Amino acid sequence: MLKARKKITRKELKHDPLMDTIYKFRQFWGIHQTNISRYGGIILVALVLSVLVIRWRSTQDEKARAVTGIAFIEFGSGNYNTVISQLVPVVDEYSGLKSFGSGLFLLARSELFVGDTVNAELHFQLFLDEYGQIPLLKCGAYGGLGIIAESRKEYIAAARLFESATLTAREKSSQVRYAILAGRNFLLADAPEETIKLLNPFLEIENLDFQAASKIKALITAAELKAQRG
Repeated sequence: MLKARKKITRKELKHDPLMDTIYKFRQFWGIHQTNISRYGGIILVALVLSVLVIRWRSTQDEKARAVTGIAFIEFGSGNYNTVISQLVPVVDEYSGLKSFGSGLFLLARSELFVGDTVNAELHFQLFLDEYGQIPLLKCGAYGGLGIIAESRKEYIAAARLFESATLTAREKSSQVRYAILAGRNFLLADAPEETIKLLNPFLEIENLDFQAASKIKALITAAELKAQRG
């Protein structure tokens, strides 16, 4: 048999937790209403702006991805000037966006291929500053800068850049290729000891390509002769 519900007394109602909370909130609101309204408005504006920025960046990412996709096709066809004309106008707008990393790298490579070393250097460096966390392309950017430095006969700078490419590259074949370039530039810079120190460990690689091994041995031999002559 159900028991009759106990009536709530005035005393209990007076100390009801919910009613106490409502009462305290009303007091707090009365005292701080102006500040809450002001800062609440600021927070609301900040939230709206954040949403708008996120939507804008998403739209920009889509545009950058589309432009980069077209540039890939043109680059693969050897149309380097087309790649440059497509990407140069959007560098300032898209640089820093995740989807534009490959596009910026393609731009720098295209400029290098057409002999525009000034802008190629600028965009390779910008790529390293903005997208240096992409290992595969990072070593290519260092390599591109190394080629530019070597073309200017800045052999020590070129050697260091190729050395950075060697350390950054993930594939063994790329490491060997960049190490050979670095060793050659150290030799050209009259730093044969650096050539020997860099290249000797590569001779211990198992199944080293015959052609690569021959180049490394030739550079080490030339470096040893140069070191002996003082």
